[in-house]
Amino acid sequence: MIVNVEGVRGSGKTTWTLSGTLSGSSSTFLLGNIRTGTGSNNFLRGDTTEVDNEGQFLSATTTVDENSLFAVTGSAQITVGSQTRTITHIFLDPDQGVTGDDFGIRVNSPLGYSTNDSISWTGGFTLDLDISDFNIGTYTGDSPFSRFFTSDLTLIIKETTKTTSSVPEPSSLALLGLALAGLGFSRKRKGAQSRG
Repeated sequence: MIVNVEGVRGSGKTTWTLSGTLSGSSSTFLLGNIRTGTGSNNFLRGDTTEVDNEGQFLSATTTVDENSLFAVTGSAQITVGSQTRTITHIFLDPDQGVTGDDFGIRVNSPLGYSTNDSISWTGGFTLDLDISDFNIGTYTGDSPFSRFFTSDLTLIIKETTKTTSSVPEPSSLALLGLALAGLGFSRKRKGAQSRG
């Protein structure tokens, strides 16, 4: 399961894109429950994991406090078997180098999973955190749904740069329209004068 995190430094926002599927078996999946965003802000093995088993994906100067829930804006979903829930919050916990930083998800209503369930997530969202709150890099580890460190979760964090839009602004289009109208009127007048 893959989580791509991208952001422009100083923008105050990051974009998260989720993809991937896990197929369960009794040797790899826990029995668990993904909580809602209104639940407790703490580590629970059912919906949270330590990425890279000591990976520090949060910056040493991060603004993220211990055991923080962040509301997301977007349309990311997680599906377990035939049940689908919308991801509403991301759980982040910087462990300051003691253990791995924690990452987890919360959904709009509780979602249980058990052995042999197929689990997938799709879609994306934005989070009100700057890319400077993160350490750029790729982190692997177990997903929140795995019993062992099976490296079935990949967290990719990268900084992007601002790009100029190729779509003209409305005011530019209006000026272009006036210029073309003026040119057409000018040609029409010249044509009328040459005939007269």
